[in-house]
Amino acid sequence: MIIQDVRLTVVDNPHAGAVTEGIKGGTARHQIVLIEVVTDEGLEGQAFAWGGRSGLATAHLLAAIVRPLLIGEDPLNREYLWQKVRSMDRWWGFLPIYAAGPLDVALWDLGAKAANLPLYRFLGAYRDRLPAYASSLILESPEAFADQALGFQSEGYTAYKLHPWGDPQRDVEACRAVRRAVGDGMVLMSDPVGAYTPQQALRVGRALEELGYYWFEEPLPDYDLHGYRELARQLDIPIAGTESLAGGLMGTTQYIVQGAVDIVRSDVSWKGGVTGLMKTAALCEAFGLNCEVHTTTNALLDAANLHVSCAIRNCEYFEILVPQAPFSFGVTDPIRIDERGDVRPGDRPGLGVELDWDRLRHYTVATI
Repeated sequence: MIIQDVRLTVVDNPHAGAVTEGIKGGTARHQIVLIEVVTDEGLEGQAFAWGGRSGLATAHLLAAIVRPLLIGEDPLNREYLWQKVRSMDRWWGFLPIYAAGPLDVALWDLGAKAANLPLYRFLGAYRDRLPAYASSLILESPEAFADQALGFQSEGYTAYKLHPWGDPQRDVEACRAVRRAVGDGMVLMSDPVGAYTPQQALRVGRALEELGYYWFEEPLPDYDLHGYRELARQLDIPIAGTESLAGGLMGTTQYIVQGAVDIVRSDVSWKGGVTGLMKTAALCEAFGLNCEVHTTTNALLDAANLHVSCAIRNCEYFEILVPQAPFSFGVTDPIRIDERGDVRPGDRPGLGVELDWDRLRHYTVATI
């Protein structure tokens, strides 16, 4: 089997307004890039890439730099192709961190389809379900977070994560309001998206410990290795980080060996695809750490996240950004929790996701 083409289609997400208002660093246009790896035998692998500030820029980068490395190659040689792209990119140093991973996802989707297996079983299944947590956008008040958490608790979610504003005092008020609203029976996390100084993070972390929060995510910018190491030493609440570090697996390694995080965050978009995420999870397991998989903000890559989460032992929860509509665009069957608050990858071959071709075509900007 030989790769004949890598089709790249830039698509506007019609829910861009909600994404812009609810995520730090959101943009006026929220685009995805549909990747289709086409073979001479008619089998295809698919993935979405995050468009960042411009899906056209992402697609042109992939077309000019990565696509030529794949044409004519055997798509089942995933490790070889992963290393080939990594070497070209000087060890994940030049391309945006979200560019190359989706191509690896498409290759794994293709391989699992060729084997007629769902991806998590193709990888070697550990389980077929795991609990999900509702992961908020940035809301307007502590009361809004509390009301949202209560609503998702009533829908069957067993865990909830806040993305507060980055103001330590106000953030603690929101975390306290949520705990008061949902009681002690719901697992809670907080993620200020790297907004604090080390001193602020220490104060907020101690408050979260008193409130019984399960983890404290990205309290500092991810590049602050020293700050993370000191914070992890001083706090009992588990510190989660590394999600936005460049360098993939290798960028994460020093945080693990120096004890700078208690939980590693990784995903198939920013950490080199399924191959990179599986490598990261194995390294974490060797050091006795969980590799908690981070949302990619798009439906097809989150499906890949779910498959990997079910193929590794050291992941406890699956992240679902809420409300789901902006992040489930492009598929007909977004991930849903069951009556236990769990999510399942399903049993269809590959990623097992049906694309919403009508809407994708309607919102297509360009094919490259």
